[in-house]
Parts: sequence; structure tokens; C-alpha cells
Amino acid sequence: MKKKILAGLLTVSACFALGSTSFAASAPTTNPNSTPVSNVATSQEITAKGTFEQVIVHLDSGYWKYLPGFLELVFNDGGIVLYQDGWVEAVQYGAATIKSTDEYGNITYYTILVDRK
Repeated sequence: MKKKILAGLLTVSACFALGSTSFAASAPTTNPNSTPVSNVATSQEITAKGTFEQVIVHLDSGYWKYLPGFLELVFNDGGIVLYQDGWVEAVQYGAATIKSTDEYGNITYYTILVDRK
């Protein structure tokens, strides 16, 4: 009886060992789609078009914040209310992302994190 159990365990472990190595050996390798260096914008090109900035803002529920520029709501899970005049009201725990573009083409992404009160 002990020999049968031992033989069964060895058989199972051998199957797992052979199976895992054979799958690993036969897994196809692919190259990620990468952007050629010639297509990447240089810092001079970015400066000529405007700047890009990301700002993280922490607000407590019930607080307000004014954001300048032309505002576009990118993401909101209900944490904020964005008003047309540029004011943002934090209403509940959550997060939002707002894109702001000024008259010079400078872009700022505001990530608003509404903390629990």
C-alpha cells in the first residue's frame, strides 16, 4: 500500500515537473510594439507646442478649489462636481481627473483625490 502511494506521488510530481518545463519551453516569445526613437517628440518640440504638467490635489469633502483654463472632465467616479466657471467641489470620497488647457496651449492634468472626512 505504501509503495502504491509513493509511486503515485512520484508519478504526479513527475507529470507536474515535465508539464511545467514543456509549457515553459514551448511558450512563444513576442516583441512589444515599441515606438521608434525618430517618432518621439523632443523637448524643443514640446516647448514649441506648450507644456505638459500633472498636479495631484487632495481635498476633503465639502471643500472647493478653483482651476484656471479651459476645463475638460476626463474621469469622475462621483467624488467631485465641476462647475462651468472653473470651480471644483469635493462632494464625497473618490477621485477625478480634469484636463486644463490655457490660451498658450499649456496642458495641465489635475488629479483630484477626495479624502474621507
